[in-house]
Amino acid sequence: MEARCLDFTVYSASNLVDVRKYGEMKVYAKVSVEGKSQCTEADVKKETNPEWNTTFRFIVPEENIIRAEGKISIKIELFCKRSLSNDKYIGEVNLSLDSQCAKSCNTCLVDRNGTNYKSSNFGTLRYSSVLGDKFILADSSSSSSSSSSSQDYVNKINIASIGATILSTVVTVAVAATEI
Repeated sequence: MEARCLDFTVYSASNLVDVRKYGEMKVYAKVSVEGKSQCTEADVKKETNPEWNTTFRFIVPEENIIRAEGKISIKIELFCKRSLSNDKYIGEVNLSLDSQCAKSCNTCLVDRNGTNYKSSNFGTLRYSSVLGDKFILADSSSSSSSSSSSQDYVNKINIASIGATILSTVVTVAVAATEI
């Protein structure tokens, strides 16, 4: 099965609405792609202007990209971590990345879908994404009797991962350079 490696970096959010009545906001981001989710650590210092600078790697099957007409859906939800009760929802960003655009770096508005909140300005979120080239993902249902082919597969994934990490670092440096 063909797939692509998507490196998605959540840099920061700014001017988030303060959803706490008491105490400080400890904000984290939950990034969801293709039904899989990963979370940043909560930023315990910046409150309504959290910084994470965290990169997540997702494997996206090519057939899913084709089925979605070349788009990759990404949902970033922001939550305030709480000690004594469930974490509190702050807002979210829903993205539809074009698979033809290998790299992107953007700032977008945070939304509060389905809420009757007084304000319409919930802050902004900075992110970047790097979509790698297609590679062959071994089918887990087929058994490979050859340990060398399994090792080759692991080596190819490691090489792809290193390449994606280098590319992500280059994008991060380029973004930082544009901000100076």
